[in-house]
Amino acid sequence: METKKPKSNVFIVPIKVIGEVGLGLQNETSVFIFVNVLDIFATYSLLRFGGLEANPIANYFYTHWNVKGMVAFKMAMVAIVAIIAQIIARRNLARASQVLILGTGIVTTVVLYSVYLLARKL
Repeated sequence: METKKPKSNVFIVPIKVIGEVGLGLQNETSVFIFVNVLDIFATYSLLRFGGLEANPIANYFYTHWNVKGMVAFKMAMVAIVAIIAQIIARRNLARASQVLILGTGIVTTVVLYSVYLLARKL
């Protein structure tokens, strides 16, 4: 009697490889996402007090699809930057980290300015 080999599940292999290697940049990516979520809350708050979305592309999404459209656009941009950083990290982890840190710094500046504007409106 011939013994049968169990079928190999091709979907397990990539997951196992990714799990063993690790993606890296978890801390930088988490902070980048957190600061962008703060930006969304700050922008939403400013819009409620009569402010305007300064980013013309985000404003397009806001005027056509309201807050849901703006949030979808901003989170899509966050995802794209995070994916690009992971692609860069495959060749140069330090450079990818710098990209996320720079992005975090830029968005933090925007959030701080938004908080300043909110404080003036209140």
